[in-house]
Amino acid sequence: MVPSKEVLRQKYLLIRKNLLSYDCFIKSWSAQQIFLGSKFFLESKVIGLYYPILNEVQTFQIISQAILNLKTICLPTIVNEQIIFFKYDSSNRLRIGKYGIMEPEATSENMNHCLDIVITPGVVFDITGNRIGYGKGYYDRFFNSNTYQEKTLVGLAYDFQIKLEKITCNAQDVKMNTLISDKRLIHLG
Repeated sequence: MVPSKEVLRQKYLLIRKNLLSYDCFIKSWSAQQIFLGSKFFLESKVIGLYYPILNEVQTFQIISQAILNLKTICLPTIVNEQIIFFKYDSSNRLRIGKYGIMEPEATSENMNHCLDIVITPGVVFDITGNRIGYGKGYYDRFFNSNTYQEKTLVGLAYDFQIKLEKITCNAQDVKMNTLISDKRLIHLG
């Protein structure tokens, strides 16, 4: 019997929650290095990125390197129950948004149409790019409301979060076309 999304979500959230801080840091560092060494980083100009919570793979190295390489970093903000990416400016402070996630003020230009790549958080992924998030559907609605066929959608995860067995998905669920973990990069085309 295939486990439900909720069963998988709870199982992998618990595993991630129990990661030691050191392991979280080292595995995050490795995953970020794989992304930073990839063509996806080198060829992108505007990167949509999440601010990590609850032991998610950290993204601070990516932010630092992108700024050093004069790339634009955008972070998501929830506005009227929709994700809108706004430019991250290191001189402006982030605020605590919905669900306790740090986000930029919704004062600058909506950057959704400018993103070259979107690095997406997830609780668990399957080897074909299917994703289970926190269950609110924000990212799936975001991807379904925009044209992302030519965009690179990267699921950033610890390697244990990428399972070989297929995750059962709905029609509105959007697959990642690339998965990056602390051990590997899987480009799914």
